Amino acid sequence: MKRPFVFGGVVASGLVIAAVLVGPSSVSDLFGQQKKAQKPPSVAAMRAFELREKKAREQFLRDTAQLAKDYEEAGLLEKAKNLLKTVQRVDGSIAGVKEKLDTIEETILSANPYEFQVDTAKGWGEPVARVEQGKKFRVAAKGSYKFVVEEMVGPTGFPSDDPLRQMIKGIPGGALMAIVIPLNDRGKPGKPGQPVEIGEGKEITPKENGLLFIGVNAPAGNKNQGKIAVQLSGYVAPPK
Repeated sequence: MKRPFVFGGVVASGLVIAAVLVGPSSVSDLFGQQKKAQKPPSVAAMRAFELREKKAREQFLRDTAQLAKDYEEAGLLEKAKNLLKTVQRVDGSIAGVKEKLDTIEETILSANPYEFQVDTAKGWGEPVARVEQGKKFRVAAKGSYKFVVEEMVGPTGFPSDDPLRQMIKGIPGGALMAIVIPLNDRGKPGKPGQPVEIGEGKEITPKENGLLFIGVNAPAGNKNQGKIAVQLSGYVAPPK
């Protein structure tokens, strides 16, 4: 029968993590020891191996969960999250781990809020934040604006350079969207990534380090009127 353990106020029935002390000074020393192949172990020896494996696994899980809890209490949420993912990979049946991961993720994405307004008449405008590869952030938006495109049109409709063709394909016209301009190690901009629809809100995981721009999907030369209120949170930093 498995003994329950308490993790962050959640009682979890199952296994948890720790380092197992071995004779050699490091794990790599174990694998450097070469022995000649022996005959298959007896049934009794196999049972002993399996019992040692079970105990090592339980201790490893118990110590890792405890370390994750300590990291969380110290405010090192990313380290806590990574360790809990390790626990989950080793034994996905432990109760409370998924819920704790969800709580930590929500805490990370709600932290570091930053509010500003997007002028819908200014295209991409200036960068609003600096983002990091693989570090998720959240965008929330509200408000409305007047979408205005002033073009003289005759009986044949728009000319060949139809202004609506200048808009980003796959994103609704007028929708709020984001794009990341990657930066190299010397801070030089690279080729822009693909714009992403935000709408009223979205969680984004950047593929590269770079500068975040936010604007609306409208043709160049538009006469839009109004601003959209935007809040960023999570892994974002000032653009400069």
